[in-house]
Amino acid sequence: MDARLDRIKAAFNALDTDANGYLEADDFDRLAHRITRALDVPENSAKAQALHTGCRRYWQGLVGTLDQNNDGKLSYEEYAEFHEPADYEANVRPYADALTAICDRDDDGFVQHPDFVRGMQAVGFPTENIEALFQAFDPHGTGRVATSEWRTAIEEFFLARGGHAVGDTLV
Repeated sequence: MDARLDRIKAAFNALDTDANGYLEADDFDRLAHRITRALDVPENSAKAQALHTGCRRYWQGLVGTLDQNNDGKLSYEEYAEFHEPADYEANVRPYADALTAICDRDDDGFVQHPDFVRGMQAVGFPTENIEALFQAFDPHGTGRVATSEWRTAIEEFFLARGGHAVGDTLV
């Protein structure tokens, strides 16, 4: 399997929050709730609301574009058709922006190691892979990663066409 397919499968598995083999609207609501709980962010805060909105937009864009049989859910095969730049801009970037913002607890443009780990665990990635990714972001051991660098890595994770992306450590 090439790196692109590995990334697609890892993203699908992380987004399938109830592990039933399909992506559904409830998966994206659960995702937002898991992240806000993991970071102990009040559900009524601006950051939590932005994350919920980003997750809903992500879902609506996916199902609207990829639900080939109009059953209101996405199989892995349907989801694997995703990952084109236009889809990323419209459907994933708002989620990526909200995820990095909610993990930047003090709004200084950096995410501290513990918040990065809690946020990514809540998304559904294995801790070992999360630690490897953080180390790739922070080779000098500062204990933080720039939100802009993380957003770029999220984009590369979704858009890299089989080539290396820093997010490959998640798979």
